Amino acid sequence: MSLDMVVQGGMVVSPRQVFSASVGIKDGRVVAIGNAEYLSQADRVVNAAGCYVLPGIIDPHYHIMDWIAPGEEIIRSETASSLASGVTTIGLFVNWRGGEEPETFIQRNVTRWEANAVTDVFFHLSIRDPAGIGGLERFPPHGVNTFKFLLGYRGVQARAAGINCIDDADLFAGFEQIAMMGGGARAMIHAENGDIAGFLGDRFRATGRNDFQVWNESRPGFVEAEAMRRSVYLAKVLGCPVYFPHTTIAEGVEIAIDARAHGQDIVVETCPQYLTHTSEEPIPLFRQQPTLGNVNPPLRYWRDVEALWSGLRSRVVQTVGSDCASTTRQEKGSDMWKTVMGLGNTSNMILPVLLSEGVNKGRLTMPEVVEIACHNPARIFNLHPRKGEVTVGADADLVIVDLNRKVLITPSLLQSRCDWTIYDGWEMRGWPVATIKQGEVVAQEGRVLAKPGTGRFLPRN
Repeated sequence: MSLDMVVQGGMVVSPRQVFSASVGIKDGRVVAIGNAEYLSQADRVVNAAGCYVLPGIIDPHYHIMDWIAPGEEIIRSETASSLASGVTTIGLFVNWRGGEEPETFIQRNVTRWEANAVTDVFFHLSIRDPAGIGGLERFPPHGVNTFKFLLGYRGVQARAAGINCIDDADLFAGFEQIAMMGGGARAMIHAENGDIAGFLGDRFRATGRNDFQVWNESRPGFVEAEAMRRSVYLAKVLGCPVYFPHTTIAEGVEIAIDARAHGQDIVVETCPQYLTHTSEEPIPLFRQQPTLGNVNPPLRYWRDVEALWSGLRSRVVQTVGSDCASTTRQEKGSDMWKTVMGLGNTSNMILPVLLSEGVNKGRLTMPEVVEIACHNPARIFNLHPRKGEVTVGADADLVIVDLNRKVLITPSLLQSRCDWTIYDGWEMRGWPVATIKQGEVVAQEGRVLAKPGTGRFLPRN
């Protein structure tokens, strides 16, 4: 067989093992995995000697903040930044308020993505208004079967983002519909008690505080835990599968363990920032401009950080998503109570954090990285076996990793529209040196080679 590309000399990483092999690629798919001497005839040979070959990273948690800047601009810059760091597929939250035909709504978002992106995408429906909860069963025929419920937003921030928070009756109605869908349909819960967070926020704001740590104090861990427990209980009553994005608390790990012990289908995600940063030790960036540390849910404590790493090792925490919310320092402003939420683009740090803070510090193995960042999101979101594993028949989305490469992080290195990063000045050990997507080298040594408009929509029917 004449091959388009062979990736030679590397150590291929699966969710179960690491083995020496070459990977043969034809027409954008993996067609052979084996000994180099039998896979030498190809139009292009990529040398991966001394490196690991992983499936393309899947970031299941991504936002386009198109109320602060043109969405097309954000898609172009941020997907390129993600691609350079090994992310080839993104799970994007598309904001739904009702009042439009699902087919028209989905196609409009597909058109915008495919005209501007360099990564593939699948959609989650982010319900921004209770009016959008009726008729969720109309979305799976158009390739969308995951639905996010925002429990944590009240007040100024919610209004700025166009969010009308749902109540328990809305949540019940949504769970009821999703439970009847089957086929991998799943509710996704932003778990914070919005009423208590709003009450505490008003109290702290009245004192005049505008520092970084006030945000965690106004949205404490029990606000997240209560919303998780409430959602788990309703999901149990209705038989609804649930996914908890951006989990920050040790208690969240305990809640998942207990729910699964009772037979519930519960998935827990955390984010790179919750594995590396806390509210206990504000980084200089947060002292200079406290609003840069404003994120929902907030950064927590070291005990939570260690519990989340432990949860990843024990497979209680199954995925790592970025919660990408790309903003500039100017867009974040100076008012802690009115700022745009989010810690910038951390999609570009999913793999570096798992390598540097995980593998190279003895917290994870390479197969566990693939399980967390590739295989699990592909399986959970109905993308496997096309995505998530280096296997014959899968899309030829690969990332070549030098586990010993040391890199000093700067905003310019990450190539995001964000002019800041919470990892500024960090030395990371373990770095993606090349990204292959659909059998083409699309990023190499930090240089993005892909052209806007090469990303594809992945319907999940």
